[in-house]
Amino acid sequence: MYTFVTSFSEEGYNTYAKEMLESVASKWNPKHFKLYAYYHDFDIKKVDHPVSDSIIYVHLNDVKEMLDYREKMKRHDGTEGGTIKYNWRLDAIKWCHKVYALTDCAFSMMEEALPKEPQWLIWLDADTVTTKRLDKSSVDKWLPSKASVVHLGRKDVDYSETSFMGFNLQYHDACSIIADFRGCYTIGETISYREWHDGFIFERLLNIYKAHGMVVNNLSENAKGLTAFMQSPLSEYFIHYKGNLKKKTTLAQDVKLPRYRQLADIIRHYKPKSITEVGTWNGGRAIEMALAVFEYRDKFSYFGFDLFEEATAVTDDIEMNTKQHHSIELVNNRLEEFKQKMKEKGKEFTFKLHKGDSKVTLKKCKSANKVDFAFIDGGHSYETVKEDYLNLKKVPLLVFDDFFSKDEQGNLPEERNMGVNKLIKEIEAYAKVVLPSNDRVLGGGRTHIAFVANKKGVKPLPDHITRMPIVVTPKDSRPADEIYVNIKKNKKLIKDFNWLKHGRIHNQTALIVSGGSSTDFTLLKQRARDTNTKVFCVKHSYPKLLANGISPFICSILDPRPITGRSTHGVIRKDLFKTINKDTLFLIASMTDPSVTKYLMKKGANIKGWSAYSEALRDTSITDKLQIAKGTGIEEGETLVSGGTCAAMRTISIAHILGFRNFELFGFDCSVPELTDEMKKEVTLDKPKYFKVETNGQYFWTTGELLAMAQDCEKLFASKDMDIALTIHGKNTLVSECWKDSHKANEKYYYEMISDAA
Repeated sequence: MYTFVTSFSEEGYNTYAKEMLESVASKWNPKHFKLYAYYHDFDIKKVDHPVSDSIIYVHLNDVKEMLDYREKMKRHDGTEGGTIKYNWRLDAIKWCHKVYALTDCAFSMMEEALPKEPQWLIWLDADTVTTKRLDKSSVDKWLPSKASVVHLGRKDVDYSETSFMGFNLQYHDACSIIADFRGCYTIGETISYREWHDGFIFERLLNIYKAHGMVVNNLSENAKGLTAFMQSPLSEYFIHYKGNLKKKTTLAQDVKLPRYRQLADIIRHYKPKSITEVGTWNGGRAIEMALAVFEYRDKFSYFGFDLFEEATAVTDDIEMNTKQHHSIELVNNRLEEFKQKMKEKGKEFTFKLHKGDSKVTLKKCKSANKVDFAFIDGGHSYETVKEDYLNLKKVPLLVFDDFFSKDEQGNLPEERNMGVNKLIKEIEAYAKVVLPSNDRVLGGGRTHIAFVANKKGVKPLPDHITRMPIVVTPKDSRPADEIYVNIKKNKKLIKDFNWLKHGRIHNQTALIVSGGSSTDFTLLKQRARDTNTKVFCVKHSYPKLLANGISPFICSILDPRPITGRSTHGVIRKDLFKTINKDTLFLIASMTDPSVTKYLMKKGANIKGWSAYSEALRDTSITDKLQIAKGTGIEEGETLVSGGTCAAMRTISIAHILGFRNFELFGFDCSVPELTDEMKKEVTLDKPKYFKVETNGQYFWTTGELLAMAQDCEKLFASKDMDIALTIHGKNTLVSECWKDSHKANEKYYYEMISDAA
């Protein structure tokens, strides 16, 4: 049994706590979880409140110490009796209810002898909503038996987020810190500190107890900012409506998943002029669909249906919803703003939102059936999905979200979540297509969209829609601030830093060697003997070239990670530079870890510098143009090399800047040979390193990093603006198939293998 405790006032109950309690009632198993709900300054019996075996209501006003404390501290209310502007950090009263509720519950549990087994008491803020059925095994992981206290730490804030705190009452130090927490308030010690809220007081006590050996588990070790809760494992089961979110005054961020790109492609293919959407949520999908329509016409009508603020924890449970709720007013304001922006561009966007149960509102709105296209993504129970379909059956083209298939481990969501699957099997239509997808489902499985044509003679979906490309979004391997430090240090270390300048175009050939196993060193050696060629390489191919008697002209280095670590190929980076040829020019990117620079300098390497463009350098506050952020170490007018996600692709750009227009690529495999037994172990992980893709009927094992490189190659092969002559060496690789495909003038995609959703 896990015991939780929370507290709230009448205002808090009406604003957020009721929703929390409803979610507890529907998603907590009373055999494993119990919530003590402390209410203060009103009578819970006089309001409509959830009743559940998981919830025990306690009147906090019965705790005399709390009443005495409030009276003693009434002047210290954040305004010092009206003499200063309100400061929540100096409100000694507002936060005391949490402390007295927590400690009162703890003292009641401590009246018995200390338990031999872990007995956890967990504080949970009342502005927290449970979004999926709480799983005991997950809670077990959050609260390890050896820990006395569990908390939510923050890297850049000097006190923990106290929306969630766990205390293992098996241990004396956990009981003692709770007693001291209470004591700080009761004796008035709180106002002797810099800040008077519970977070500051708790952190002070936590640091003292940690110094004396208390075992603590931090659930958010890498969290920055004010949202440690949502940066922790807790986010799988809860939404914490922190701060202004309590009042639902802001919209959640848009969800951009690959299957929604398919939806936009379907719209572009069929060119509807009006769309009905069931499940408007925050309005983001409506805008995406409208933008797709505006690519081919100037007028578009949209009808949106949602529960909006009428949604509750109960409806979330019935309809399997895990997203936060939004008011119709907020969504309407967002779409109205979009409407005005489109008007400025000569586009006419009209819309109408309908609030309430779609099974009712769709019947009332006759216009909803008269559109060209409908997207159904509202309630996910079979009953609701079916009713939505029947109400929109006259619409010629429909797309359903959340058709589920098995993942690699054979996992599927719970059967009750698969209302769309059941309906798609039942309905009769002129066409039904479930589109492939790699969108994962929390807990196991994959999510697809399903296309249905209710009109005879509808043209079929094109291949590029029915076969889903894998799109990799690369990220910098190190935080931006580390990259900035690297740039500044390298600019001091490397004397000839700005060596890389645009040169005259010439007829020499650049032989660029990446790290793939397909490299034919015999052929490469032969080509290198040609006086009209220069060999360029990356760090992984450098020792292989030397071993084969080939001395590279340039070795380009981009990696911002230390020399002592292992590369993605499993090689210690230092070992790649055991042997250095003095004839090789090492081009070190400014973002490279300085330990690499220093190591090569000690080896007597010939070194020059260059700067690579990275998203870490971009000033994200400026959206209409690309501008380098201040403080990065990059000077105005400096040559920045782009061209891809890895050193091999940037090397092509470097050679191009130096005037090369003839290129021969070696080792650009973008795939790995058949997997060894050791490599196969990394296929079955939650986040597998290796996975299989298909293109042109050929199957390849690859990684996310290599696939990103393959996408870069696709762009290069497809570019009509590149004034280059290109030859690809190496057979039976992913990139060689992309190269073949480019000559067929076909659309080029990578297709993940799926077996049960087509």
